[in-house]
Amino acid sequence: MSDGLKRLPPRFLADNERFRGSGIESPLSLRDYWRWSASSLMDNTARGLVAEFLVATALKGYIPDQPRVEWDAYDFVAEIDHRKVSIGVKSSAYVQSWKQEKYSNFQFNIEPTRKWNPETGNYSSKRCRADIYVFCALVEKNVSDHAAALNTDNWRFRVIRQERLRRLRDQKTIAWSSLERLPSGAFGYDQLRQRIVEEARRQRSSQTLTESFSDVRAAGIEERYDLELHQRGDRKAWSTEKS
Repeated sequence: MSDGLKRLPPRFLADNERFRGSGIESPLSLRDYWRWSASSLMDNTARGLVAEFLVATALKGYIPDQPRVEWDAYDFVAEIDHRKVSIGVKSSAYVQSWKQEKYSNFQFNIEPTRKWNPETGNYSSKRCRADIYVFCALVEKNVSDHAAALNTDNWRFRVIRQERLRRLRDQKTIAWSSLERLPSGAFGYDQLRQRIVEEARRQRSSQTLTESFSDVRAAGIEERYDLELHQRGDRKAWSTEKS
């Protein structure tokens, strides 16, 4: 019995790869398609992809050299200190591609999501968050062209561990002003790689501490349980002697 169609794994295509088939009167390449489909970089979706691309290039060497996967469980899974770290990327901007009455406020979606497994085509039953979140803000206000998104000097970043977001409980969004109250400040693209690695190491240290505390707590519970059993045995023996 067939188990359905297999996944089509992503691969890099050459920008000079040609469109083929009847009816094509002039040469058309993948470069032409990309220019047509992805030049509006200040649109929300395209700007989000630029933010992901900046994180990917900053983490070169930590993430596999492969194309972006549209419906992957996380934006990236990086290997830092021989440990896999899931990374979520969020973006916002003062200036949008449409006419505005005023500058936009930076607002980021932090709602937990369900993992998508491209191998099975199914979502997980439990909602989850990435280990690390990178918040990317296009802070330039004097924007006259979509190419503003290509200038790394126009971006500021913040990196936050999952546990800080878990404290917000049911909150679905967070503002840049709220992020400013957290200990780590905003920084430029040149520091992005270092800050992600540092935060991933802090997250690992925090996990290790939590696991150690859980082990100590479990050992204490087990010790008290053994003591209660011993005391029950003593009481039973004493009761038998009395009778």
